[in-house]
Amino acid sequence: MAQDAQSGRDITEGRRYRHVMTRYDMFMMALGTVIGSGWLFGAMFGAQFAGPAAILSWIIAGILFLLIEWPFAEMAAMFPESGAPARIPQLAFGSLGSSMNSWLYLMTGGLGVAIECLAIIQYAGGYLPALFSTKTDSATTLGLFCTALLMLLFTILNIYGIRLFARTVTYWSTVKWIIPTGAMILLIIAGLTHGGGANLTSASTGGFMPYGFEPVLTAVAVGGIIYAYSGPRSAMSVAAEGRNPKRDVPFALLASVGFGLVLYTGLQIAFLVVVPHSALAHGWSHISYTSPLAQLAIGIGIGWLGVILYIDGGLSPAGVGLIGTGTSPRAIYAVEKNGFGLPAWLKKLSRRGVPLNALWASFVFGLICILPFPSWHALVVVVSGAGILSYMTSGSALGIFRRHASEIPRPFSTGRHARWLGPLTMGLSAMMFLWYGWPTTMQVAIFFLVGLALYVVAFVGLKLPRRDIRAGLWMPALFFGVVVLSWFGSFGTGNAHVLAFPWDTIVAGLMGVGAYYWAVSSSYETDQLKEVKAGKNLDFHPELVEQDIRSHIAHRESSAGE
Repeated sequence: MAQDAQSGRDITEGRRYRHVMTRYDMFMMALGTVIGSGWLFGAMFGAQFAGPAAILSWIIAGILFLLIEWPFAEMAAMFPESGAPARIPQLAFGSLGSSMNSWLYLMTGGLGVAIECLAIIQYAGGYLPALFSTKTDSATTLGLFCTALLMLLFTILNIYGIRLFARTVTYWSTVKWIIPTGAMILLIIAGLTHGGGANLTSASTGGFMPYGFEPVLTAVAVGGIIYAYSGPRSAMSVAAEGRNPKRDVPFALLASVGFGLVLYTGLQIAFLVVVPHSALAHGWSHISYTSPLAQLAIGIGIGWLGVILYIDGGLSPAGVGLIGTGTSPRAIYAVEKNGFGLPAWLKKLSRRGVPLNALWASFVFGLICILPFPSWHALVVVVSGAGILSYMTSGSALGIFRRHASEIPRPFSTGRHARWLGPLTMGLSAMMFLWYGWPTTMQVAIFFLVGLALYVVAFVGLKLPRRDIRAGLWMPALFFGVVVLSWFGSFGTGNAHVLAFPWDTIVAGLMGVGAYYWAVSSSYETDQLKEVKAGKNLDFHPELVEQDIRSHIAHRESSAGE
C-alpha cells in the first residue's frame, strides 16, 4: 500500500489518475492543439489585415509565445497537477486571482471545443453548402445540429479513459502535422512555379506591407494568430496522467510552439503565393474563401491535394475538439479542488480514472456556447481575447514562486533569466491584449466582470479573504487599465484615437511591467501552496508510475489478444 511520505495518507484509496502518457503523447497533445482550425483560416485572415506582411505577424506571435510559455514550462515541472492552468494561479495568487483566471479558463475551454466543431462545419461548407451559409457567415440549423453531434462523439471517446484518449490523440495528431506540412511545401513550390512570388512585393497591391506596421500587430490579435498558438497548455492539463510529466510537459510546451512557428509561417507564405493575382484587384483586405487552402489548391490544378485538405479540414479541428473535450473537465476538476464551491460530484473520478461528471458538465456548457456564436472568426476573437488573462499570469506567477517556493525542485528551470523574463512576459501580454483594440477589449471585459460577480457571490455571507484580495488586485487593475487605454489608443474602431501608435503599445507594456512588481510584492504563501510543499493533496504520484505502466502494458496485450 503506497503512502504519502509526509502525511502517511494512503494515496491509493479511492479513484485516482493513471500515469500512462509518454513524452510523445504529451508532445502530440500540445502540438495537436496548436494545429487545429488556426491553420485552416489564420493565413487568410492574417493576409486580410496585413497583406504579405502577415508573415511577420506569425513570426512575432511565435516568438512572444515562446517567451510566455517558458515560465509555464518551469511551473509545469514544479506542479504536475490535473488542470494545472487552473491550479497554478490558486497556488500563486489565492482566491481572487485564481477565480478570475479559472472563470475565463473554463469559459474559453468550453468555447474552444465549439470553435473547432464550428470550423469543421464551415470548412465542409465549401462542398456542403447546407451546413454553412456564406450570406450570413454562420452555421445553418443543420450545421449547428452536426456541431452538437461532433461534441457528443468527443465526449463519448473521452469517457473510455485516458488510455484510449491518449492513444487516439497521439495517432490523430501525428496525421495532423504531416498533412499541413506536406501541403505547405507543395503549395509553395506550385505557387512560385506559377509566378505567385510576385504577390509578395507587387506594387499594384501595395507591396510587402500595404497597410503599414500597425495592422501587422492587429493581425496577431484579431486575425486568429494568437488563437492558433494558444493550445500547448493542454499538456499541462493532463500532467498528472503522464509517466514523467516533470520532464515531458516542459518539452511539449516549448517544442509545440517552435514547430507551430515554422509551420504557420510556411503556410502563410504558401497562401500568399497561391492566391491568383486577379483575386487581388481590390487589395488583400477583400479576399475571401470558405475553405481557403483547399479551394486554392484546386484552383492551381492540384485537385487531389484539395481533396486531402478538405478531409483534413475535418480532421485537424476534430483533433483539437477531442483534446478540448478531454481537458475541459480536468479544468473543472481543478477549479473544484481550488475550493470555489462547485458541487463535489464534479471532482469524482470514474473507475477508468476519468472525471466523468465534469466531462458531461463540460459537454452541456459547450452546447450552450455554440448558439450565440455560430461563426469561427467572431468566436475566435472573443475566446483568444479572454484567454490573454492567463498569459498575464505567466510572468507574475514565476516571480511569486521564486519568492515563496524556492525550495520546490525545478526539473526544468528558467535559471537566472527569471529576473527579466517575468516582467517581460507581463509587458508583452498587456501589449497583446491592447492589439485587440476597442470595442473587442470592452466585450472581453464584460466576461471578466461576470467572473468578478461570481467571486463576490461565492463569498456572500462570509468574510472576504483580505490577503487574497490584496494579492490578486493587480489582475483586474491591469486588465481594466488596458481596456481604458484601448479607448484612447490607435487599435480598433469607434474609439478616441488620442494616443498614437507606438506610444499606446509602449504604455501597455509599461503597465504590464508595473503589474508584475505589484503582484510579486503583494503576494504571500497561500495555504494551498503550503499543502503542496507538505506533499498533500497531489494528483501525481511518481511511486505508482511503474504500477500503472505494467497495468497499461497488460491491458494493451489483452486487447491485442482479443
